[in-house]
Amino acid sequence: MLGSSVAVLAPSLLPGWALCSVLDGSSDRWRKALLAPALGLLLMYGVSGTLVLADVWSPLSLGLFLLFFNVVAYRVVHQRHEVLTKRTRWQLLEAAMHGELSEETDSTSLSKEAEIQLGFQRHRSIPLFAVSVAVAATALLTPLLQNLPFGVDWIGFAMLTQQLVLEGNLHLSGTNEGFWTYPPAFPSTAAWVASITSVDAGVAVFHLGHYTLFVLLLGLMGAMDRHGAGAHTMFAMGLGFGLFAKTFDSGFPSVASQLGLVVGVLVLFRPAEQRQRHHTLGLCIGLYSVALIHPTGAMYLALLMLSHIIHGSAIESEEHRELLKKIGYIASAFITIGFGVALLVMAPRLFDEAVFSEYGWQGGRPMLVYNGMLLFVAIFAAFRLRKTLEGRIAVSWFALLWVMTLVHLVEGLRDIPVLSLLSYTLYSMALHAFHIPLAVLVALWWSPQTSLTMIEANEAPLAMPQPLSATLVAFVLLGTVMAQTVAFTLSDHDELLAVSPGDLEIRRVLDGIDGAVYTENMHWGYIWNAPQSVKTTSIPTLGLVHIDSSLQASATAAMFSDNVSFFLENNMEHALTSPLGSMQWTLASSPYWEAELKVDGAVLWRLHPEGDAEPRHLSGIDEEDCSACTVRVDPWRNHKFRDPMMLGEDRPFLAEGKPGALIVQPPALAKEMCLTYEIIGSNRGLFLQSTTGLERSYHALQIDPGYHENCFAIENTSELTEVAFEWGQDASKRWLNPLGLSGRDTVLIDQTGVKFQWLTWSMAS
Repeated sequence: MLGSSVAVLAPSLLPGWALCSVLDGSSDRWRKALLAPALGLLLMYGVSGTLVLADVWSPLSLGLFLLFFNVVAYRVVHQRHEVLTKRTRWQLLEAAMHGELSEETDSTSLSKEAEIQLGFQRHRSIPLFAVSVAVAATALLTPLLQNLPFGVDWIGFAMLTQQLVLEGNLHLSGTNEGFWTYPPAFPSTAAWVASITSVDAGVAVFHLGHYTLFVLLLGLMGAMDRHGAGAHTMFAMGLGFGLFAKTFDSGFPSVASQLGLVVGVLVLFRPAEQRQRHHTLGLCIGLYSVALIHPTGAMYLALLMLSHIIHGSAIESEEHRELLKKIGYIASAFITIGFGVALLVMAPRLFDEAVFSEYGWQGGRPMLVYNGMLLFVAIFAAFRLRKTLEGRIAVSWFALLWVMTLVHLVEGLRDIPVLSLLSYTLYSMALHAFHIPLAVLVALWWSPQTSLTMIEANEAPLAMPQPLSATLVAFVLLGTVMAQTVAFTLSDHDELLAVSPGDLEIRRVLDGIDGAVYTENMHWGYIWNAPQSVKTTSIPTLGLVHIDSSLQASATAAMFSDNVSFFLENNMEHALTSPLGSMQWTLASSPYWEAELKVDGAVLWRLHPEGDAEPRHLSGIDEEDCSACTVRVDPWRNHKFRDPMMLGEDRPFLAEGKPGALIVQPPALAKEMCLTYEIIGSNRGLFLQSTTGLERSYHALQIDPGYHENCFAIENTSELTEVAFEWGQDASKRWLNPLGLSGRDTVLIDQTGVKFQWLTWSMAS
């Protein structure tokens, strides 16, 4: 994690520092230290994404451009004119902050701004800031505890990242021909991390995603520090779960696109006389860079600009109106370009797609689930700040975002491609649309040091009462401790990953394989770390995928029909299956496929064209075979489209510490029994015993979390009727199962134990 962070921070810090100086000449080193990593990363995303669009991306080209931007940034930071009148507006503000303005310079507004900012800096609570930074730093904890993230989205990002590392473009990988249409900034920056640090693409995506969340939190604190509410912003963010849940679920580009809001909050929440041409330029850079990360962030920033224009026009100031016109022109240009791309490029490819709403109406229950507490406090903040320009901008910003959720109320509507595109872009916006706007509103009320622009009264609004402030701070700190406790607990639950430990291990032997390899068209079948010489068949449908040709469907049909000639014609003599999927059941019962290597239920298969593979028989395990077991759903039940053993959606679950027995019925010619099972959490020990029927009566089973397969030699099939299980300790451990929140599982407060899957019998020839 440290190496990945340095690979991104080192080339982006100085450009971020320079951009911070330009956008906020009143910033001191403390504020720059908060803002520079976020602004620098935003610039790096923009540069990297641009190189992909220009089809010239490579680690070398990106490195050269970053070097160029560092040289420019150095000149911006260090170049100073001796004559004050030749300095830029932001340089004059810097001079005012140090008391260097002469009487000959028109410095009334500068002196006023400098006085306000110096007051904010003098009244900073360093202990409160230190606690806020420490809370933000917990975003980096998960990559230190785990090797790979939870969720499934990261696998698609890793595939794009690996393709950029190997080819420098977003053409489809493996045996497929076509291309991905997806914002290129995040995967290309992850490819930079993978190239510089030599970590694989999945790890690079994981590290970059959490580093981005960390610098986003710092950047928001720095932007709000300009309004005297820096430390309180982190506590306000802690009242919501949206962005944190999205990061946990590996929606990294959606979170990264929020970096543009750092620029928006820094520039648009300020009086007209304090905003200049270079601020408009900063907004343009922010909008452009964010659009290359993910379109959601560009939409949110554009709506913030619209809210600013709506309320700014109510102020009777000719100078203010002229500045609003410029911002309006910029916003209109970006919106026009964005709609042009959507209508002409994206929408025509969605004529057959309906409006999509996987999690329901995003302005209803999902919003309350992930941001309910924050919304409750924000209602009081909105009332208190109703007569301030900043408060009205924040409230209108939230309202405009909420209106966008109405697209999810027409789920299933067809023949309107623009609405379909919008719904796919905003499908989980309850997690990432409202968190920052509500936190900004709450932080402006929470901090007692803000200097807001009054519209209807000269009397400043009352800040949050101290007892309530102390209670909320304690609540956020307690929640942070609890969240990190859960993170420590979940680090022992590799069974939650969308790939099994066996899948990861078996990929290490692919390097020597020649030709194509059949892989399942599911999350566990998308191999982001395959050697360059290996051509896999499956690809994720990330963004909009244009496929000119693909062998996946034909190869799958050939598997089911034992069409050996297809595999020989296409030089596809190997297949890779995961215990999470269902294709291994087809291959295990086929005489044309032999298991060449097994690792914890993951299998590398080799084609036997003559049909002389070792015969095998599969039998499912259900709750009737284990009287001591309880019934649990299979989290991946919706991703298994064939069920030859009639397993259904349920699996028998035996809690740790609870003895149990499994009834078995071996075929007459069985010589070996292999049990496929799934360990839930970290267990102390699991043992299988059978007094009759097996060559050895007592076996220690593998207990690492995740899928495993243990095989036992059979001595007498007629005597093998039952196997018993014992544990190394007497009681199970309780843990918070996030799949219970997502709907994949039905249990929230879970317990450690084992899930039984199926039995494979090797037959005597």
